[in-house]
Amino acid sequence: MRFKDEVVVITGSGRGIGKSVALKLAENGAKVVINDVDEAVTSEVVKEIQLVGGKAVAAIGSIANPDDANRLIETALSQFGTIHTLINNAAVTRTAMIDKMTDEQWDLVVDVGLKGAFNCIRAVAPIFKERAKANPEAFSNGRIINVTSTAGMTGTIGQINYGAAKAGVIGLTMSTAREWGRYRIQSNAVAFGVVETRMTETIRTEKFAETYLNKIVLNRFASPEDVVPGILFLASPDANYITGHVLNISGGYHIGV
Repeated sequence: MRFKDEVVVITGSGRGIGKSVALKLAENGAKVVINDVDEAVTSEVVKEIQLVGGKAVAAIGSIANPDDANRLIETALSQFGTIHTLINNAAVTRTAMIDKMTDEQWDLVVDVGLKGAFNCIRAVAPIFKERAKANPEAFSNGRIINVTSTAGMTGTIGQINYGAAKAGVIGLTMSTAREWGRYRIQSNAVAFGVVETRMTETIRTEKFAETYLNKIVLNRFASPEDVVPGILFLASPDANYITGHVLNISGGYHIGV
């Protein structure tokens, strides 16, 4: 029960990586807040956790909306009393080449992936800083883990909106680490390559798979089970002296072949 009584908020956790992280945290004793815009899948994850004796609640809404982000944090407080870790995982993609991309495609991806992460960090600030005031010498008064991507480090073709949002998440991570280090609040990121989720279905088709595999040093796509342990490490006391770090979990995609 590595995370016994820890309260963790995970955005975009109705499916994919976010769901896998939520299930593993709950299995290890954490109380988790499941967030997604899709009420059906969110409720299903909560039920799945509760059926095996875990503790979870749902918070439906888009974190791109500051009011929804605030309600997400308020849900954690009202149900579990506090928050120890915020995992900003929510993201969407809308594919188009630069000259064909619409304002709507740009705004949606950046609003969810970058602004949404900021909205949640801003919303959790009073909780973490109040804990820091009461425990100024604590090793950790809160943890933020932002999910970024190799697309934000090396660029991408056909998804400039996604690449820009994920690059922004790295800047967000570093700035938060600098600003909140004095409060003993850790801010780190994990950078994924191609993980086998619904979001990457298109690039894992026969038409594109070989191109992407040739860029991955380990020459295989990641499963959610490959990337979850890195997030759990950063959420644990083992990472109390790590902040402002981007952990690449990409099979070597970020260095190329």
